[in-house]
This record gives sequence, C-alpha cells and structure tokens, in this order.
Amino acid sequence: MQTNTQNKHEVVILAGGMGSRLAPITDDVPKPLVPVGGIPTLERLTETLAKNGFSDALLTVCALPEAFDAYRDPNIALETVKGDTPLGSAGSVRAVLDRLADTFLVISGDTVTDFDLRHAMETHKKENRLATVLLTHADAPCEFGIVSCRDGRIVGFSEKPSWRDTFSDLVSTGIYILNKSLLQDIPGGICYDFGKDFFPRLLSRGVDIHGDVPAGRWWDIGTPESFYRCNMELSQGENVIGTECLLDEGASVSRSVLFDRVTVESGAHVESSILCEGVRIGAGCVVPAGCVIGKHTVIEDGVKLRPGARIKGGMRIGKDGTGGRFDFGTAKRRYFGDESIAGDRAELDSTFALRLGRALKSPSRSLRLCVLHGSSASALLYAELLIRGAMDAGAQVHDLGDAFPAVTSFAVSSYEADMAVHVDVQDSLSRVTFRFCDRAGLPLTREIQRGIEQRLASNTFDVCITPLPPISYEKEDLVLCRYCNWVQERVLSLAGSTFSVARRDEAGQFLYSNAKELGADVRFGGEGTDSYTVSPDGCRACAYTKNGKPLTYWHLVAIAAAESDERVIRLPARAPKAVEDYLRSMGKELVLYTDRRVAHEFPSPHSPYVHDGVLLCLSVVRALCDRHMTLDEAFSALPAFCVVKKELPAVSESADKRASRIAQLSAKSGFPARVFWQNGCVTVYPNAAGGYTLLAEATGWETAEELCIEAEKLL
Repeated sequence: MQTNTQNKHEVVILAGGMGSRLAPITDDVPKPLVPVGGIPTLERLTETLAKNGFSDALLTVCALPEAFDAYRDPNIALETVKGDTPLGSAGSVRAVLDRLADTFLVISGDTVTDFDLRHAMETHKKENRLATVLLTHADAPCEFGIVSCRDGRIVGFSEKPSWRDTFSDLVSTGIYILNKSLLQDIPGGICYDFGKDFFPRLLSRGVDIHGDVPAGRWWDIGTPESFYRCNMELSQGENVIGTECLLDEGASVSRSVLFDRVTVESGAHVESSILCEGVRIGAGCVVPAGCVIGKHTVIEDGVKLRPGARIKGGMRIGKDGTGGRFDFGTAKRRYFGDESIAGDRAELDSTFALRLGRALKSPSRSLRLCVLHGSSASALLYAELLIRGAMDAGAQVHDLGDAFPAVTSFAVSSYEADMAVHVDVQDSLSRVTFRFCDRAGLPLTREIQRGIEQRLASNTFDVCITPLPPISYEKEDLVLCRYCNWVQERVLSLAGSTFSVARRDEAGQFLYSNAKELGADVRFGGEGTDSYTVSPDGCRACAYTKNGKPLTYWHLVAIAAAESDERVIRLPARAPKAVEDYLRSMGKELVLYTDRRVAHEFPSPHSPYVHDGVLLCLSVVRALCDRHMTLDEAFSALPAFCVVKKELPAVSESADKRASRIAQLSAKSGFPARVFWQNGCVTVYPNAAGGYTLLAEATGWETAEELCIEAEKLL
C-alpha cells in the first residue's frame, strides 16, 4: 500500500495530547516518545505501519513540540505539523485535511498494536464505507470510549463513562478509517473530538459508522497502570531494562520497568514499579509494588517508599521523611460517587473544600459557578471555602445561599451557569456532601469528574491574580424567590384542590407555601385527604391516597409525565420498564439520561419534575384538577407494578468479567440491561462503588424480592 502519488498522506498520527494521566513519566516527554520495552512508542507504531505497507505519515504535535525535533524515525517518512493550541483529535485532523488522501487512517501516536491495518483499509474501500472504527474488548472499559454495536454498525458512543454508565466491554481503539468528505464541515480553530463530538454528530445525521473488531492485540498506555501492564505483557513478565543501567549484584529488581541510565545500589529491593530515566535507588531502599519515580530523582540510602507512591522528577528523597512532601498519591483516587462527593468530615475537611473549589475550574476555560448550601453553620463555612477556592482559580461565582438540594438544577439554568454545586454538612453524622450538576441540570459527565479528580490529585490549579468577587442576590433575585416564581409559573393554579403535606421540613414547607399561593386547600397532616411527602433533599416524593393506597415516586412520575404537555420525556436510565411502557402507550417519546448527547440537546430544564419533589407533587395535583380525577382514580389507571431495589457490592473478580456480563445482558435487551422472567423483570446497572444495582419489577412486593434473589444468583 503506497502513499498517494500527489503527495497526499494515507495516515495521520495524532501526537498532540498532554499525557497528563501518565505523569510523572510524561512530565517532560510526550507520550508517543515514552519507551515501551525499550523502544519509543512512536517507533513501535511506525514499524507496524511499515509492515502494513504504509511508507509515510503526517504527524500532528502540540504539547512539547521541541521533543520531536531530534526524533528520526527508522521505519517510514514522517512529515511533522506543529500546532500552537490544542484542537482535539478531530480538530487536529481537520487542520491538515488538505494534505490527506481521499481515504485515510487516523491513529494515535501512543498506540501499541499488531492489528492488520492493511486488511482494515482494504475492507473499508471494498465496501465503500464512509467511516470505520476499529474496536476491541477491554478489561477496564471505563478508561476508554465505550461503543454499542448492532449488525456491525455503531449505534452509540459513551466517552470514558463512569462504571454506572457502562453498558459494554467493547471500546474504541482510537484507530479510524475515514473518507475525506466527512470532515469538511468540522469547524476550524476550535477543540473538536472524534468520540465526544464528531462521531455522535454523524450518528445524529444517520451516517453509517462501521465497527470492526480485528484479530490481534492492542494496548493502552494512558496511565502508569496500563503502561506497566503493556510492558509486562510484551516482556512476558520479565524486567524491562533500558540502556546504561547499573544494577548492583546485591540489588533485587523484579517485574519492573527501568528506563535508561537507572542505578539500583546494593541491598535495594524494587518490585513491580516504574523507574524513569536517570533515577538512582540508594543502598537498602525498598521500592514496593506500584511505585512510579520520575526522571533524575534520587532515593537516598535506606528509604522505604509506600506502595503505589508517585514521585515527581528531579527530587531527592531522604530517610528523614522529606519524601512525604513529594509523594502525590499512592493510587488513582476516585472522589465522585454516582452524582456527588461525599464522605466523613475528618477526610473531607475544610482544606479539601478550598482545594475542591480550585479544582472545579479546568485550565484555560472560563467557569460560571452557582454555589448553594444547607442550613447548618458548618455547611455555610464549607460553601464559603469552596467559593474562595473557585475565585482563586478565576471562576465567576454566584453565591446563592441557603437552599435544599433539589433547587440546584433549577439554579444552574436560572443564572445561566456552567455548573452548580450544593454543599451540605450533617453535623450529627459528621458527613459532608457536595452535589453537582452541569448546565443541562444533569450529573457531571465522567470526563468532567476525571478532570476534577486529576487536579485534586496533582494539586495543579489555575491561579487568578485579580479574582472576581462573588455575585450575591437580594429580594426577588434570591434563588428561593426565583424558584417559587418558577414553580408557580409552571403550575399556574390549584384552585379547588385539597390535600395535606406530611412533613414540616424545608422541602415540605415549600410544598405547602407554594400550594397555598396557587389556591389549594392544603394543610399539614390530617386524615381524609390525599397526602404528599417530599424527601428531605427535595428531589423525590411519594403519596398516599385518601383511601390509604401508597404511591411511590415512580407512580407520581408516571402520572405527571403522562398528563404533561411535553411530547418528549427525559427519564433516568434506571426508570422502571413499566413506567417506560406506560408512557410510550400514552404517545410519549422517551430519552434516557445515559444518552447524554441526546439529553443535552434538549433545553434545560426538561421534565424537571423528575428531580424536583415539590414540582412533582404540584404537577400531579394540577393534572388531577385538569382531568377532574381523584388520586385513587389516577393510581388505578396505572399498570400494577412494584419496584424493589438492591445494591450488590463490588466483587473480587476482574473488571472484564463484570463488563462482559453487562455487555451480554445489554446485547439481549438493549440498554439498560434487563433480565426477563415470566412474572417480571430486573434492570441491572453498574453503580459507582464498582458493584451492581438491581431494580426488580413485578406486580407484588414478594415477587419482586424473589426476582432480586434470582438476579443476584445470575450475576
């Protein structure tokens, strides 16, 4: 396979990323030039390209461009194009489109693979395809872009999702074969990514994207853990030792990766670790499993590191404990749960709140942030510290004061912010919770969460010389005043309705006062009327009819959605199948939250009662007024269903087994994954803790509980 005779390249190699996840290995070396098995990754890639018949390629670089000046590739001719600003994977290709052939291969410069790329290109051309993505099965799919395929065509992308959004173990390798015509309308000069932007856009336009799973191996080297695994697999578990390394006869080095000019002195013990160029390990040192030591760092005699230590380059770590200042994390830290950061106050202390505020702003991007907090003095203190940190990083902060959590998604829309966070501290439990939502009122994407976690781990924050003061509000501009006006504008009138509110907490008071303002005959407690209860955080609700029939949150959502004027209803993916089927039978179109690309195309707030217990209750009461129905009658019109929820903890087995199970279930039922029995079904989805959440549906509680037991056995 030869290059186009008119000097048009058939391969573009992307080497513009920062490689920050691979730090400290990539502190001053771009990831494509990091050695794997003693050979630069880029050289391994070009060797693969040469074996597949490619004689040249275009190399796009951005981060550390000077590092490529001295690189001379022994396998193919490389034409290097340097960029000044990051443009993303698709944006980088768009910038050099005039130098590419009509059909070309896109591949990342940090790719290590033995795929038959010649065959993939020939298949693409033979079948007259427009786009082909090469896929593979991954042990830890959350680290990549997960792909959903049907009949050889890709039907969905989820870019580096959290485990809770994992529906497959099939991932994109970042190797694409594309027709030039597809990229013509990519906007120039802005950051544009294949997985997040380009391919989802093609799917929305109905363009076929083929997904092929070629034979062979593919390794990711994006993190120290995956970089280590790649080296060990290539060396079959033996040490990988660079040139000019000095290992004393009395030293012990096992299953480790040593770059060039590493010294390990007598009595030192190094196990399953990565030592970058020029590192010196002193006599009697202990470097336990999982350590990564940056370039030219010296570990003095007798020092014992902690397992999983990450040490920046150029440091000198002494036995007196000075090394503690340079150790920036013993393992990759996950702060986020499903939608929030929560933990003990001793762990998430006031200093953490300040650091979190700084970490919310990503480098070189503006941030408009809404901050709300609970009613306790501790919550106010934590919110003030978070605001201070966000200001230091250059964010524009809207200080919205005291409110219950359900107001957060309303606030981010009302104040046209990019993100909102609610801070709460339960002094009695010594527990701190930070709840987040993005500009669409949805939980933060895993990509945003990762960025925040990485900045927290590395202590790399933006610094603003002249911080903008926070914006605070008074009277009608207060968030709770806006919220009440918004609720009342949506509901309009409840004249003629009668019901009671079960709780007198903050959310219950808001339900009561808004209902009163809208003309309802409402009271706290009492018998002989329909009774509504809002959860303390204001996000959910339940009810009892005046005849004592219980309605769960999902019953109320089904009533509100069915009677709303909206044609499209946006629901969490964990919605019961009975609710989905009922709403579709009522002529509604459903969009599940896990398809975030679609969900974000709708203006926020959309179906807001799904996350707002006060609005949910008032919407149900309004629907009953409009239809001249009682709550008993509305409940009787719903399909009979009960939902039992059960959490299964993470199990001590490899991630690939868990992911493959989800993939098998999703392939049979679509996403979310469901297992069907004759008397009901169980929805299975991953949770943030690494385990599973089961939602069993049946016509009765006992049957639903039995289905939970059966599903647990299956998993």
